[in-house]
Formats: sequence, structure tokens, C-alpha cells
Amino acid sequence: MASAEIDRFVQTVVNDHGFATGIKSLGSHYALVRFASERGFQFSCSEWGRYWAMDCLQAPDDVLDQIHRADPLHWSWAFRQLSKWRALLMEGAESDGLLPPAQSASVDSASNLSFATDSTPAVPSPITDADRDSALQSFIALVRQRSDLKDQVKSARDQDDVIALAQAEGFPIDSLTLLRSWSKVTDFTKPTWFGWFDD
Repeated sequence: MASAEIDRFVQTVVNDHGFATGIKSLGSHYALVRFASERGFQFSCSEWGRYWAMDCLQAPDDVLDQIHRADPLHWSWAFRQLSKWRALLMEGAESDGLLPPAQSASVDSASNLSFATDSTPAVPSPITDADRDSALQSFIALVRQRSDLKDQVKSARDQDDVIALAQAEGFPIDSLTLLRSWSKVTDFTKPTWFGWFDD
């Protein structure tokens, strides 16, 4: 069973210093699955993705934010991906290896005005989670109408491919948007986006 094999791999990283050292250089989920495969743990990227997503669903918002802001070039990236591995991070390392917030911390209320003078350009409001969720629903509706786009989504290798397709069509979704949508899909035997289709 795939989840048992993944559990075994995750626990091996916790227990074996050599394995823990080995994941320090990894900066993608594909690399993690390949690392596991090369060491005799057999599971697919989609199986790993479901396992990772289920673990993320249990994480509080601040931890989820850190997971998605983890710098893939920093040694701590892999350790931030799962709750059991985050426990391996040294005290004080929580703030290391994080990219800056995607949205500015706070904006003066005057900056949110919908008009501009000659000297002060208008600052657009940050995109909210509700905006991204709405964009995802609009993208799904478009996908259902366009067979060419539907085929591209169904043949996507991972969530990054789906996000790239959506962004190419002008829909500003990200991995957190997909994760929020995933939690509403009851059939976890399929990748997130296959819950969008009846067939």
C-alpha cells in the first residue's frame, strides 16, 4: 500500500541521520520521490502529492504559509514539507530559508483608492484568497467548456502544470488555491483537478 510505503520513508528520514542529510539538497517534490525511489521506497509523485496535501490540511495557516514560502535553494526546504520533518529543524531555524511574503505586509488605506492624481499612482489592492478561489472556479468553468484546455489539464504532470495553464489564461491561482479546493473533493484517489470532471 502506497501510504504505508510513504510512512516508512518519512519515518526513515526521521530515524536515519544519513537519510536526513540526503534530503538537505532537495528542492522539489519530484526530487523527494526520486530520492526515495533510488533508496528502495516505491511510490508515485501523485501518491506523494496526496500524502503531502493531507498533511498540509492539518497544518495551521502560519505553518502552511511557511511551507509555501520555503526557498527551494535553501537546505531546510524538504524539512518544511511534512509535520514529522519540521520537528527535525533546529531551534531558531524557523525563520531561515523563507522567501519574503508574496503580498506586502500592509498598505496605507490611502493607497487603496481606486483613482490616482498626477503625482500618486493608484496602488491595486492585494489579491485575496477569495479572489483566487473565485478565479479557480472561473478557470474550471472555462476548462469544462474547452475540450483542448480540458485535455491539457487532464494530462498535466503535477499541480505546477495546472497552475501554469490557469495563469496563461489569466487566472491568478496558486498552490494554496488548489489545496483549498482539494479539501472540498471527497474522492482523494484522484489528483485534485480530476475532481473537476464528471468523466
